[in-house]
Amino acid sequence: MIIIIGAGYVLAHFKILGDNANKVLTNLVMNLCLPCMIIKSMSGAFSIEELKNCGFLIIAAIITWGVTFALGQIVYIISGRTEYGQLLRFGMIYTNFTFVGVPVMEALYGDIGVFYFMVFLVPIRMVYYSTAEAFLAPRGFHSAKKTFLQKLKGWFSPPVVAVFIGLILYVTQLHLPTPITNVINSLGACSSPLGMLLCGVVLAGYNLKSLIKPKFIIFPIIRNILLPALFIGVCWLFKIPSVISQVLCVFATLPVASLIAAFTTKYNPHQETQFMSAACVLYSTVLSAVTIPLWSLVISHLFP
Repeated sequence: MIIIIGAGYVLAHFKILGDNANKVLTNLVMNLCLPCMIIKSMSGAFSIEELKNCGFLIIAAIITWGVTFALGQIVYIISGRTEYGQLLRFGMIYTNFTFVGVPVMEALYGDIGVFYFMVFLVPIRMVYYSTAEAFLAPRGFHSAKKTFLQKLKGWFSPPVVAVFIGLILYVTQLHLPTPITNVINSLGACSSPLGMLLCGVVLAGYNLKSLIKPKFIIFPIIRNILLPALFIGVCWLFKIPSVISQVLCVFATLPVASLIAAFTTKYNPHQETQFMSAACVLYSTVLSAVTIPLWSLVISHLFP
């Protein structure tokens, strides 16, 4: 995974992929490959136990969002309600669950891991895009009001729709024609490597030297070290079932959502804040190359 990220960085740095590589790869993964991977992961034999786990995971996702929001709000207030505090709050709530989380779950737990992870993400995905402006825009900033259809589109993005399609096929045990199944499986297999490639492309868009400043180290410490430790400790202390603990803890170990930089650019006109958001993505993503393997060892030991 790290090597593929490096390949993406090199390709973007030397302009081999062109200027729109970030946008093209994002659209390709989000609108085609990832939905196919989700449907593929839900193609197994029906199990009541797995369906119950899905219900528990949705409840866990809602609780997780509430807890991370509360923690993020505390950090935001402690930071003096600054714009950097806004970044800290957003980073505590939302991780890079698509482009890093999915490959990690697939590598650790295979299709069943992706299946559970995608179900867990449904409530989080549905509020992810709609809360970005509220969390990241400076006071007094208001973008154009969205229509109901635009809001609906944000709530039901292609990955969310794919989860519902996958669940219907899973529960009914309907089987698509073999050629279609083969296409879905092939495109789904592209999701993880393309996601890692995209991470490298995103990092190549930043001036790495200018982003190396000591004051930014607090962000990855909270996102990559303290939050995972908190989640793992709570799951172990309260003896939460292994399946739910694995999903929760892997979610907590992920770096900050890479779209935080894009959201900040869109909703915040201050260049300093945009600069800080880029630093958050850089530090958290690079550090995750070390922290995710270490936390994965802890998770596999505590929640086999």
